[in-house]
Amino acid sequence: MKKKAIFFIALVAVAASLGYWFYLSTLPQPPKTLYLSHWGFGWDDIKKIVIDPFEKQYNAKITLIAGTTSERFAKLSTKAEPIPDLVFLPDYYTVQAAEKGLLMKLDLTKISNYKKLYKALVDQIPPSLSNYGVPFTIQDMGLAYRSDKHPKITSWKDMWRDDFKGKILLPTITATSGPMALAMTSLAYGGTMSNVEPGFKNLETLKGSVVTFYSRSSDPQTLFERGEVEIGVVLRYNWAPLQKLAKPVEIIYPTEGSMYVLNMISILEGSKNAELGYKLIDFWLSTDIQKGEALAGVDAPVNSEVALATDHPFNIAPVFKKPIYLDPIILAKDLSGWVDTWKKRIET
Repeated sequence: MKKKAIFFIALVAVAASLGYWFYLSTLPQPPKTLYLSHWGFGWDDIKKIVIDPFEKQYNAKITLIAGTTSERFAKLSTKAEPIPDLVFLPDYYTVQAAEKGLLMKLDLTKISNYKKLYKALVDQIPPSLSNYGVPFTIQDMGLAYRSDKHPKITSWKDMWRDDFKGKILLPTITATSGPMALAMTSLAYGGTMSNVEPGFKNLETLKGSVVTFYSRSSDPQTLFERGEVEIGVVLRYNWAPLQKLAKPVEIIYPTEGSMYVLNMISILEGSKNAELGYKLIDFWLSTDIQKGEALAGVDAPVNSEVALATDHPFNIAPVFKKPIYLDPIILAKDLSGWVDTWKKRIET
């Protein structure tokens, strides 16, 4: 009898324990936190379009670690707290981060929307980079000019025309568009991405006409609005604000081609939330999210299923007429030398 009683008591205890664990499993689970290293530019729109829906769908909490590319890269290199799970960087910084062993090798089969990216863009990415980063937007470069004050421009070399003297806007070398402007000048004047001496040589002749070498993303629209500049090198995110100015500003791709770099998402080596990180990358690349960001003026889409009006500032179809991808391997290797030379010969 005692044995039966003991068995019964044990059975009741097990049942109670199972019931308790079942009860716990029905309770709302605390959200998993993902730390994102991102510029923070346009974050209010990104939060509304990407972050809030993702958090709701996946029971997640996204914490932003904001800063410039160089600031955030330095924190990655020194493993400064908080260490992010995902990092958003230009492709050539992604190369450097991968070389330092900071990034996880990606399993692209876990990113279903990767196959929707423009093949022309994906095919240009070096294998050593595609293993560690996924592009989420393109930064292509154009020339903006005051079409009410100057005859039509078509070539990169038109910046050297006499009618633009003293009214030119160029980026500083440490801005995203800085190395692109140097490489484009080099190509326009017979050089290559590896041999940028023609770029330096011709920019030296132009520097006396440069109003300023800008570093802030808002500088082009401010200086065009004030009438201080009448031609300038601009990236895609500048296009919509410039076209909204009271003064007529036209933006063109030069006949030499459409130079671009890619901004990428990577997962940090050792992230404890890598699986959730994969889900966020896939979410970010989805057609609805990419289109939503484009319509809000946040990022140009790289998802080929996104359809935008031909005159929309983030319609990147014209890029593919004559695309020039600034090789991130070359840029990662040579950038520090370019910066030193630029400081000595251009911004002096």
